[in-house]
Amino acid sequence: MLTCLLYLGLAADADAVVTISDIRSYLLKNSPWVNANDTVDTVKAGDPNRPAKKVAVCWYASIDTLRKAHEAGCDGLICHEPTFWEHAAPERQWRTKDPGKTKQVFLERTGMVILRAHDSWDQWPEIGIRDSWARFLGLTKCVYASKGNRYRAVYETEPQPLETFAQAVADRVAPLGEDSVRIMGDPKRIVRRVAVGVGCIGPDAECVEAGADAVIVCYDGASYWSTRERLYEMGAAVVTVEHGTCEMPGMENLCKHLAGRFPSVTFQYFAEHPRTWTVRGR
Repeated sequence: MLTCLLYLGLAADADAVVTISDIRSYLLKNSPWVNANDTVDTVKAGDPNRPAKKVAVCWYASIDTLRKAHEAGCDGLICHEPTFWEHAAPERQWRTKDPGKTKQVFLERTGMVILRAHDSWDQWPEIGIRDSWARFLGLTKCVYASKGNRYRAVYETEPQPLETFAQAVADRVAPLGEDSVRIMGDPKRIVRRVAVGVGCIGPDAECVEAGADAVIVCYDGASYWSTRERLYEMGAAVVTVEHGTCEMPGMENLCKHLAGRFPSVTFQYFAEHPRTWTVRGR
């Protein structure tokens, strides 16, 4: 599995001076679904008005990723999830105690600028989180989409047994670092319509009611008794992956997109963050 990928943009304004603040403004300006005065898409550390020369992009800013980005010469980093384990914009709770204190000290010492791109990129058309995840899975024929947002959608797929579809999902996510997927449902049932969503805002009752006979959810957004078991009793097969797995394709697309939009900046995608791994009973 690749640890990181470099993207270099080609455009007319290749010599323009760009700051992390400019990147944030661009994302919010093109995200009319986001209230710019009430969003978690804020700068978490560093001076956002300092010129950016090399920017890392990742799903989660673990301390290991921050260190690797710094070693690679990155002066900025854009992540999708909280740097300090708190969804609220300030992310203050863990900054003064470990493990957050270690991150805070590191960021202060290096001056690295951290920007979160969450509310904007979740719903970005075609290359945002949901659409990137669907395309990564080979789902292209959308037959239902949640109204008023781009959080959830249902796609037609070639009719196939659940066990065949689940194996295909497992094969696709393996290069992302997920060594297995968890399934609820009869292995022999035929899957024709599959629902996906945006991270924790995964497919729910509306998608099953719209005809989905299988849903792909993540652990963070779909606890067993409140979501997965309920969807199972509604008649849907349930495929569960880790949160990062379903959002990594979208974050790599963010890296590519920003490289094209801001060609004076080098963008480097860091694919690795702490992964779960499976141990089977003997």
